[in-house]
Amino acid sequence: MSTIIEHYQHEKGRLFVVGDIHGCYDELMQGLEQVNFDFQNDLLIAVGDLVDRGSDSLKCLNLIDEPWFKAILGNHEEMCVLSYGGDPVIQEMHAQHGGEWFYALSHEEQRDVVDQCLRLPIALEVSYQNKLYGFVHADIRYNHWDVFKQEILATGQQGRFCREAALWGRSRVRNRPPELFKNIKGIDAVFLGHTVVDLVTKKHNCYFIDTGAVFGMLLTLLEINPHHAVEQQVVVI
Repeated sequence: MSTIIEHYQHEKGRLFVVGDIHGCYDELMQGLEQVNFDFQNDLLIAVGDLVDRGSDSLKCLNLIDEPWFKAILGNHEEMCVLSYGGDPVIQEMHAQHGGEWFYALSHEEQRDVVDQCLRLPIALEVSYQNKLYGFVHADIRYNHWDVFKQEILATGQQGRFCREAALWGRSRVRNRPPELFKNIKGIDAVFLGHTVVDLVTKKHNCYFIDTGAVFGMLLTLLEINPHHAVEQQVVVI
């Protein structure tokens, strides 16, 4: 993986974040039209899981080449990477969770997908209008952003634990154990997906926004505007 943490300064236009897309390309485009998204100036960030389950995984993954789009690594992108390594256990699990499209590709096409997935950081931080926003796919088990960044970059078991939690964990959204979690210092807000919620769910200064579009529920798209509460800016498609 080329980058574990990426920092980006967004200086013009609006800032949006979208929940797990899972191949729901048409729904995403409908949402962008609904908010009058400006492809020349606005920025959209996806919280991972661009692929699997839906009908347009490749179209969604190819969005990472667009200048108006940024994404982080989700556990489904990681399964593409691990499956390409030939692990039959991972391949079976991936196929059972919406990855059949990947195995219908040629070996060269699979390699291209893996290369795209490896370009995605595990964590993204964006500076916007004098605020700092974080984006992680699944979970963050530390109550300070700088500690999280330090641990996710660490070598050995501690670093692996932090990276696995960031891609697969559900502790904070489930509040287990409750005494462990508080507001995350050093960051204004963190946006996550992975765990399907009925509505955008706030846990401390973390917002879980995967509302299960691929399961016939809703795709959540929201504008991040420092002058308005996150809950007031949700658009569902």
